[in-house]
Amino acid sequence: MKKLSILFVLAVMLAGVSVQAQKKNRIQPPPPPPMKQTQTVQDEDGGGYFTFDIVTGEFKCNMCEYGLAFGGVGQVKIDGFNIYFTALSEEYSMFVSINVWDKQGKAVMEIFNPPPGSAVDANLREYWTDGNIYNNTLSCASITGR
Repeated sequence: MKKLSILFVLAVMLAGVSVQAQKKNRIQPPPPPPMKQTQTVQDEDGGGYFTFDIVTGEFKCNMCEYGLAFGGVGQVKIDGFNIYFTALSEEYSMFVSINVWDKQGKAVMEIFNPPPGSAVDANLREYWTDGNIYNNTLSCASITGR
């Protein structure tokens, strides 16, 4: 019985050492970069900019080429290095995806009922890409070169 007890204790110790060795050799993922509270995507083709607060969900979308501006509150989801923004209403749908690690962003907007008197008379769809979210200017004049 004594030999069996010693053999059992040795087996438990070996298993414990093996588990501890595996934990120590794990590669830790890099820490996420610090995120600004206000994130922005600017159309590289000069069409406008979209800015939103990752805490409150408040947003402002300015479609410079059409003279349209929208604002409101949407939902923000943060998943690692990715930030997702969604705003849906009867007038528009706005989707924004930002990867803070790659410093890139994309935005998809659809306007269902443009305001009366605007340059747009039908549904409007815009697809924006931003290759560097950290060099955005948030100005129509600087985007279009006016």
